[in-house]
Amino acid sequence: MRTDHGPVVIIGAGVIGLATAQRLLDDGREVVLIDPGEPGAGASFGNAGTIAGYGCVPVGTPAVLRAIPRLLLARDSPFAMPPAALPAMLPWLWRFVRASTPAAARENAAALAALLAQAGPAWERRWAALGCEDLVRRAGCLYVSREAPDRQAFDFQLRSQHGVRQEVLLPADVAALEPALADSRRHGVFFPDAVHLSCPATLMKRMADDALRRGARLMRASATGLRRDGSAAVIELDDAGRRDSLRAAGVVLAAGAHSRALARQAGERVPLD
Repeated sequence: MRTDHGPVVIIGAGVIGLATAQRLLDDGREVVLIDPGEPGAGASFGNAGTIAGYGCVPVGTPAVLRAIPRLLLARDSPFAMPPAALPAMLPWLWRFVRASTPAAARENAAALAALLAQAGPAWERRWAALGCEDLVRRAGCLYVSREAPDRQAFDFQLRSQHGVRQEVLLPADVAALEPALADSRRHGVFFPDAVHLSCPATLMKRMADDALRRGARLMRASATGLRRDGSAAVIELDDAGRRDSLRAAGVVLAAGAHSRALARQAGERVPLD
């Protein structure tokens, strides 16, 4: 939802919300951030902080599709769920199955690669503007496994197709690169162009402080409703039990999985769970 005049309200002050606020402020827009907690305190606080240009391989691939029965039954699987939850998850699982076919996975990889090709340069510009080079570590990223990587594997070929530099390492190479793994006898794939942050939380704080200094407003509240009123959007708010509303020229949903209900109110059925 957006028009050309008035504030843009960003629901969610994590990394996506803060990065969007930065870009809108660059364009001279009035920005309001809505979040019940500290900016960047959720998933943006607890993550690896990797700028993963190599991450163009989608979660859903033919290999994952073949493994779904095992993933659903294994207790330590990231796909594990209580049996009672399965009926409600079936529509999502069906979408996931369709997205994991070879053709769909290639299409999704192309879309991801196009986005990720812009992410690295965009972050470099933002770090320079914020003076955050002290947080950036240009050491690459290492994947390790018990078995030697297959250069013909679907994910390896997808990354190669989209120009991702990747180096297959023998156990001795892995040990030389990461001495803590010297006794593990692991094979590896190294992505030399990946960078990571020493402290994602520090970057979040600097981004938030800079946005507020440049005129953005932060409202500590939960967005509970979203509707259109003529050319404006109306956001319903709950501030510790006190109800309020806010009119906006545009709304950006950046609240992660919590965006689902608001997206549906805006007419978008995003399959989030």
